[in-house]
Amino acid sequence: MDYRKLFADVHRRPGMFGLDNSFHDFTVFIRGCEAGNDWQLLAGFREWLVARCGFGNNLVWEALVLHHAFSDGPPQREQLGADPELNRIAVETLFGLLDEYLQRRTEDGGLAKIFDEYLTWLKVQSWS
Repeated sequence: MDYRKLFADVHRRPGMFGLDNSFHDFTVFIRGCEAGNDWQLLAGFREWLVARCGFGNNLVWEALVLHHAFSDGPPQREQLGADPELNRIAVETLFGLLDEYLQRRTEDGGLAKIFDEYLTWLKVQSWS
């Protein structure tokens, strides 16, 4: 299955997939796709985001996406759900990062390179 295409379709027409266009619904849908692929669909996604952020090794990918979206720190869940503009920014960032990651992963040695970059980042951390 072409998950880049599926996720682009989900992003473009969430109602066709029973989603309400919220960051939360999209992440739940993506987690479902990941579960259906024995948790291998997004292998390395969290690590790729950590290396890009330069922090957040203790965070799940959903939180890291929000850190990417909001440089002043991610909004609280209630704020995200109540403010359509915050939700829009979070959703756009989610699908942009997801597409970039999936493209990168398909490159020759992509997943190995992603983990290599993460391990390189990890080795220079003072707490590592």
